[in-house]
Order: sequence, then C-alpha cells, then structure tokens
Amino acid sequence: MTITPPQDIRASLADFVRFRREHLTGDEKGEAQVFLDRLFRAFGHGGIHEAGASLETRIKKRDSKGTAFADLMWKPRCLIEMKKARADLSRHYRQAFDYWVDAVPHRPRYVTLCNFDEFWVYDFDNQMDAPVDCVLLDQLPERYEALSFLLPEDVKPSFNNDLVAVTREAAASVAEVFTSMHARGIPRDAAQHFTLQSVMAMFSEDIGLLPRHMFTHALEESMDGGSAYDLLTGLFREMNTPGTTPAGRYKGTPYFNGGLFANITAIEPSAEELELLHRASQTNWAAVRPEIFGTLFEGSMSKGERHAWGAHFTSQADIVKVVGPTIVEPWREKILKAGSIPELEKLLGDMLRFKILDPACGSGNFLYVAYREMRRLEHEINTLIGERRRGSLYGQGAISYVPADHFFGMDINSFAVEIAKVTMMLAKKLSSVELDDNQETLPLANLDSVIVARDALFSPWPEADVIIGNPPYLGRRFMNDELGPEYTNRLATKYPRIGGVSDYVCYWFPLAHDRLPAGGRAGFVATSAIRLVEGRKASLDYVTDNGGVIFNALSSQPWPGDASVHVSIVNWSKEEDVTPKILWLNNGDLRLEMDYIPGSLAPDFDVRDAEPLAANRKPQVCFQGQTPGVTKGFVLNEKQYRAVLAMEPSASDAIHPFLGGREMLNKIDIDRWVIDIEHEELFEVEARYPHLLKQLKNEVLPERRRAAEKEELKTAILLAANPKARPNRHHAGFLSTWWQLGYRRNDMLDALASIDRYLATSRVASVNRDTVFEFVDSTVHPSDAMTVFAFADDYSFGILSSALHQAWIVARCSRFKGDPRYTSTTVFDSFPWPQELSERQAASVAEISGSIVELRSDYLERGITLARQYNDLRLPGKSKLRDLHEDLNKAVLACYGFTDKDDYLAQLFALNQDLLDSPVAVRGPGGSGLKGVRVSDYRLR
Repeated sequence: MTITPPQDIRASLADFVRFRREHLTGDEKGEAQVFLDRLFRAFGHGGIHEAGASLETRIKKRDSKGTAFADLMWKPRCLIEMKKARADLSRHYRQAFDYWVDAVPHRPRYVTLCNFDEFWVYDFDNQMDAPVDCVLLDQLPERYEALSFLLPEDVKPSFNNDLVAVTREAAASVAEVFTSMHARGIPRDAAQHFTLQSVMAMFSEDIGLLPRHMFTHALEESMDGGSAYDLLTGLFREMNTPGTTPAGRYKGTPYFNGGLFANITAIEPSAEELELLHRASQTNWAAVRPEIFGTLFEGSMSKGERHAWGAHFTSQADIVKVVGPTIVEPWREKILKAGSIPELEKLLGDMLRFKILDPACGSGNFLYVAYREMRRLEHEINTLIGERRRGSLYGQGAISYVPADHFFGMDINSFAVEIAKVTMMLAKKLSSVELDDNQETLPLANLDSVIVARDALFSPWPEADVIIGNPPYLGRRFMNDELGPEYTNRLATKYPRIGGVSDYVCYWFPLAHDRLPAGGRAGFVATSAIRLVEGRKASLDYVTDNGGVIFNALSSQPWPGDASVHVSIVNWSKEEDVTPKILWLNNGDLRLEMDYIPGSLAPDFDVRDAEPLAANRKPQVCFQGQTPGVTKGFVLNEKQYRAVLAMEPSASDAIHPFLGGREMLNKIDIDRWVIDIEHEELFEVEARYPHLLKQLKNEVLPERRRAAEKEELKTAILLAANPKARPNRHHAGFLSTWWQLGYRRNDMLDALASIDRYLATSRVASVNRDTVFEFVDSTVHPSDAMTVFAFADDYSFGILSSALHQAWIVARCSRFKGDPRYTSTTVFDSFPWPQELSERQAASVAEISGSIVELRSDYLERGITLARQYNDLRLPGKSKLRDLHEDLNKAVLACYGFTDKDDYLAQLFALNQDLLDSPVAVRGPGGSGLKGVRVSDYRLR
C-alpha cells in the first residue's frame, strides 16, 4: 500500500482552501457537490466517483415516511452532510445521527457535518453527544489527520476531542484514590462518598459552579503542608451550607444541596492520595462524560459483587437504542404534527407531566441520557415557537418543562444510587451549557425521594409513562450461589410463574409491562436469554400475550468488553400499535421491517418476498445448460462418437463432451458427447458436415416435423375459437433450424468462451444432500440438467458452496418430486453477495475453497464420486472435508460481516431488501476486481 507523503497532502489541501476562499460563496444547493469533489481530489482521489463514493445518496427513513438524501456517502468510511456557510452545525446533529442510523447495511464509521468553513467529525459508535473533533477550514492542511479517513489508503484518524478517552483516564485516576483509601482501612462507604464528593467538586469548578478552582487550590495547599483533613472537609461543609459563603477561605461558595454533601466524613488523605487527586484535578472535567460515574462505580466495586448482582456498564450507544425509540421518536412525531404555537405550548405542558423510570438504574446513565434528550426536545419546541413569533428563543431563562425529579430510579446498591443522584444533579447544568438557555442550576435538586436504594423485585414502583434500563442479568444456575438460597426462595414464592431456567433479567419484563399505562412504552437491554424458550416465556411472551407490541428490537449483539455475553435490545408499547416495526439483525447493521415481531426476536418473514437484484442479472453469469430437444439424435455415447469421427473427422469441432447433473455427481469420467452446430444456414452446414447432417436428418428432422405439425393443428383450432389468440409457435422455430439443439444457449457459450473453467451444479439435487458445486472445463458443454456459472475463481466457489447459500437454495428453490431444483430466477437472481469485504477476506475464502477442490479431486482419482463424498458427511466420524466446509462457512460469514447469533436466512433476506434500492453501487456476483481469489486449477475434463 502506497502512503501519500504528508507534505503532498498539506500542499493539496492548501490549494483546496484557496479554491474555496476564491471561488465558492458557501451556497449549500449550488456549490456543495463542487466543494466535496474538490475535497476528495485534495485528499488524493481522482474525484468523488473515482473513490467509489456517491452524491445525493438515498436513505430510507426508519418511519417508512419517505426518503432522505445524504450529500455524500462513502461506505464503510464516512457520510458527509453539507450545510450553508456560517450555519450553526450544532442544530444539525440529530439529522446527521439519524442518517447514520439508517445507512445500513455497512454503516459508515464516521459522520462529518460541514458548512464550508468547519468540519465536525462524529464517531457515533464511541461518542454520541459531541464531535470527536472540530477542524476549521484554514486549519485543514495542518490538521488533516482528523479527516485521514478520506485518504485513498486506510489510515486511522487522530482526534483532539475524544471525550471517552478523557473520561476513561479520569475514572481510572479517581478509582485509584478509592482503592488506596479502602486498602488502608477506611470504611468502604466513607471512601466511596469522599471520592464522589471530590469528583463533584472537580466537575463543579470546571463547569462554573464552584468559583476559583477552590478544590484544586485546597489540594495544593494540603500538598504544601496544610491539613487536607481541615481544608477538604471545610470546603465540602461550605458546599452544604445554605446561602453563599460570605467570607473566609471559601468566600463565594454556593449552596449545592442535593444530598451528596449532607453526610461528610472527615478523612485525611495520604500524600500519595493527594497526588492522585491533584493529578485528576488537572483533567478538564467539563469534557468528562457523565459515564465517568458508571465507570467509577464499576471500578470501585469488587468483581464478585458486580457479578452477584449482575451490574454491568452500558455504553451510551446502546442506551440510545432504547431512549431513541421509547422517548425521542414519539416526541419528535408530536413536534412535527404540531402546526401552531398553542399546539407547541401544549406539548411543553405535556412534558411537565411526563415521567420516566429506570427500575435498575445503576449509576444513572439511562436517566441522564433520557434527561438530556428531553431537554433537547424542549429546546426544539422553544426554538419553533420563537421562530413562529419571529422573535428570540422562546422561554429562554424560564423554568424548564423537564424537571429532574420526574426521572425516577431504583437500585439495590446504595452507592450506585448516590452516583445516579449526582449524575442527574449535573445533568441540568450540562444541558443548560449545551443549549445555552441559562437555566438556574444551584442549589441542586434533592433527589433522595426520586432515586432510591430499593430492590425493584420486592418494592412498589412509581408511576411512569416510560420504563427504560438495563436490568441486572445472571444465569439461573448461578442465582442460588451468587444471591443466596434465601433470596432465590423469596423470588420463587413471589413469582411462581417465573422459574425453570429463566435468567434473573426475565423478572423485570412482566413487572415493567404491568406497570406501564395504556399507550406507555418500555425499552430494556437484556441478555439474549430473553428470546430463548424458558426465558422468552417469562419475559417477552408475557409482554406480547398481554397487549404488548414489540416495535423496535435488536435481536443479538456482543456485550462490549465481554465476548462471551450477547445481549438483545427490546422496545415495546402497551395497548398501542406502533409502525413500522423494525428488527435489527447482524449486530444492528441490517434492518428488517416486519408486520409483527415475536418474542423470539426471530424474523417472521417469507423469503419468497426476496426480489431479484439488478447486479445479479446484468451481466448474466448464471445459465441453464443446453437442451437438445431430440436427445437420441444429438447426444452420442462413446461408440457413436468414435464412429462419427471415423466417418467425418472434420466434425470434431461440432461435437463436444456433454455433462449432466447426475453424471457430475455419480460418475468419474465424462462419457457422452453432444452435436452442437452453431451455423444457422443449411447449405453451410451441409458443406461442412455432410455425414453429420445426414445423421441428424434421419434422427432429428422427423421428430421436429411431427412436433411442428401437431403444433400447427392446435394453432388452427385455437384461432378458429379466438382469432385474437396468440398461439405458441416454438416448434415451428425448431423446425426452421432442425440441425441445431432445441436451446443452444448462445449467451452461455459466449460467457464461457472467455474462461478456462466454469462452476456447475445439478439443477435437481438430493433432498438428503447439500447442493454440490464443481469446476468443469470450458470445453465441456453442460446439459439442461445443470445450472452453470461463468466463474473460474475459488472465491465464487466458496460463496456458492457455503452454508449461507445453501440456506438460500433450500428456502427459495422450486421442487421436483421433493428434491430442490436450482434456477437463476428463483435462487440466484435474488441471492445477495458480500458487499463490503476486504481482499484478505476474499482470499481466505479462496484458499479454503482451493483446499476443498484439491481434496475432492484426490478422492475422485481414487474412484470416490462427489455424491459419495457428500453422502458420507451425513455420517458421524472425523472428516477432513467436513472440517474444511466448517472453516469455509466461518470465512464466508466474515466476508458478509454477519453474526452466527442470528439466522443466516434472516440476514440474507434483510440484505436483499436493503440492496434493492441501494443508492450506492451494489457488488454483484463473483470475484471480479478482487486479488488472490484464484488458487486452484482443477476442473472436470
């Protein structure tokens, strides 16, 4: 791979910047495409289309209400959305995020908002609510590494605003303080609260709540010989004193309230702990995400305790997969429908009454994200009211219609509850900063009665319109050991219907559903046990059997950081239908719209609804073999073949080896030949092959005459009854060139003429054996009992021989006496091939395929037919051929980027649907354009 020298990139980008300044005004409609094409050229491409990107890319919206158009799509690298010059890019975050969610399959990794003078780069997989970098146009030549994903070569970008990394580092440093304190004998609760109070102080001094960096200065004084016992404890006490501190060391300290500082335990940190705290205070805590608290929570709990109560940290990306469908999308629909100021004002009143509950809230991350999204929705309504009144932002500085005390939480861990309270206390200030609406933040709301330390399985739940969260998960076989027999007996007594092998998480689903009001919504992240038999009965089947409608679900995905655990994400409504219903497959990268999503979260679809893909049809590569029509005249055995050549040696160029599907599977040698004359002029045929023509005249012409005469009689009767009828006259056509095969398949012969071998399979396979594909020499003509493919590469052999293609065959084929029959129209034309695969992945498939081809050829030389080789795979016992096919399936799965946790057919069907209206070029069948995909040369001769 050639790496473009940095100096060349900077020079090209400097020219690009000059071009924009001198020739573009920043008009979104008229100049965006010119700007983007020049940008791609500056990064080393011939242009947008030469790079493989597309403009004005159609994106099907999740609500099925039309199509959106992304300005530029370059899968799987990036999506770029352009706005006019000087546009406030922060107002277009939601549009960019929605485009990214809907851009499946193979979502672009990065999303960029651009207004001709700024580039805001998002990495939604890792950081949801802020760009990972913002680059000014004039900075681009020197800061190009933030957009290095636009280079021709695959170069990892370097970002300056990776807040997740900042958060992770800050969490680690603070957790180290707690660990040190607890290790030297300070009680766990006291160490936890001191650490959390310190975190709140560091946050507060960086976001403007605590003046003059008082906490940091107190640390520095302590490190210079002062008493941290007095200095830090004194600051915390002032933060809990009503009013503003009037004088002294902590003059100007406001009243924080909120419960966090209500109980202050004086602690003397060690020198090492002071150093750790001071190092942590140097972090810009305004940039730290509230997930810090969840990470801190995880870091300060013992591994055993986390496992016992199923405590796990949920990423913000997964939280949004719940908060979006249950909260954001229904509110946005209401906002879009509101046509007047009174209707918008009514929505604000509705917000004031809207309540959200997380019954297993942990450190409050779900509640925080829900609050932030509600505040954004509130801001959107206020903006619309202000625009319609032609004034400034309506309601700016007014009391928020999204009160923090309407976000309820419960958790069995008391320290988690304290963290959740602090998270929600900060939420108001952080949202006010983001939205610039001057909301009063201090004193902090006291959430002691709103977020509580209780066991949700044995306590009453507050009323709520929406219930969200990530309930704890723990396998049934671990519950007795981890939670204790007394607790599990209490569960069995109170919930006798839930038992068997149900996971601990299953208890939350019926409880949540029962407590939802009519029209309410719920969304949970849970282990995939909820879609299996016993777990499903206790959880999702209960929901669907009692008026629940699953309307948005992710079937299965790996849990971040724990490859052995897979989770499902389920959103449902109560007694209210929600359309469309979307099931996400393949770890969320494939979208399938359904009329009904069952509790199994398995697609309830008819694969017959799959449609032909244009890329599979043109150019045509799948054909049916030749049909003689009069077999006894055109098909020769070895004795007849030799006799003809003895009489007329020049006929050798019109007689070819002939292979049928049964022979390919059950024989070792080719022992039939076919007379295939390409010439359509009778005199020319008679001049070239007089003896051959005489034989055909005796064997074929009488049959063709009888069939044509019979057809003519039927035609006369049909036209007498209906003069407007259109009778079939194909036998008359056969008679006009009676020396030719009934269906010669000229298009097939043309396609095979340019390759030395082709792939073939029997059109009718055995119901008891997978469909077998084999390479055949191009001099061999296939009969119509064969389906052939104009592929000579081993990669194509691997895709067609894989379990994925086999599943498609079984589901889509027609049947002949119960056996599957492979045709282009029913199977091949609709089968989606891998789209975004690397050459390494394709080469891996080819290597394994080559090993299969070689192994099978060895068996053939020993007299073991293909049918026998594959029949033996049904028997138990060690088999190298079976092992190779298992390896092949894994390699093909990697090419698709599919998961083995979802049904292969479902993922293929979803891919077929997504490719039907694909705005970007669809990769068609075969290994064209891929390197290293031909490794073997074997073929049947």
